[in-house]
Amino acid sequence: MHVETLLAPVFGANCYLLSADGSGPCVIVDAGGGVADDVHATVVRRGLAPVAVLATHGHLDHTWSAAELGTRYGVPLWIHADDAYRLADPFGSLDGSTGGASGPLAQALAAAGFGPDQHVVPTDVSTFTAGQALTLGGLTVRAVHAPGHTQGATLFVVDEAVAPDSVLPGPQGPLPLAARPGVAEGTVAVALTGDVLFAGTIGRTDLPGGDMPQMTRTLTDVVSTLDPRTLVLPGHGPATRLDVELRTNPYLARR
Repeated sequence: MHVETLLAPVFGANCYLLSADGSGPCVIVDAGGGVADDVHATVVRRGLAPVAVLATHGHLDHTWSAAELGTRYGVPLWIHADDAYRLADPFGSLDGSTGGASGPLAQALAAAGFGPDQHVVPTDVSTFTAGQALTLGGLTVRAVHAPGHTQGATLFVVDEAVAPDSVLPGPQGPLPLAARPGVAEGTVAVALTGDVLFAGTIGRTDLPGGDMPQMTRTLTDVVSTLDPRTLVLPGHGPATRLDVELRTNPYLARR
């Protein structure tokens, strides 16, 4: 499977384009704020044809551009049923504000040249539930429910290794896999973890819909049971390996 990573300006969210062989049908995962033009440029450059947009969860730094890209390519947004409500109320469901963004969220949007009134609610939305396998563009993507950061947080797992010409998230932004060969060496699967698991830490649980006891269960019953030879592609920050996280991540190492 070929992976192309793009960095969205709002909160530095990772956006991924997944394809079976680097061209043709592809899936867009986590279309964050300001990433739409970069996605389209990559689609044109690689000869890709998007068939769906997927969201690991409903926070707007992972869904802001979903409506624009869905309309441009005529494809649906897929999201867990428990997070679908966030699409219609992206600000209140993220920071508890009423009638628009506030605080750090408003600042992040403004820094990227966006205002709350520019948000477009996706209209072509498909939902999935726990354990569903999505067959999209020649890929089988397992939607693994992983609540804790949000109620509908999801890991997208593909039981394939990444192609050697993939571009993965690095410490300072996207890097060719050749620049970090060890991160994928020997891996047999890929997990796009959204804001559940990062390199060295986990996602926060203090936002509306977050739940630390639920996150703890997710880490124990879901994340820790994946094949340790899994390449982890998080919603923010660099790629990592599950075997490394199981040894060194303080939230996983003692489980």
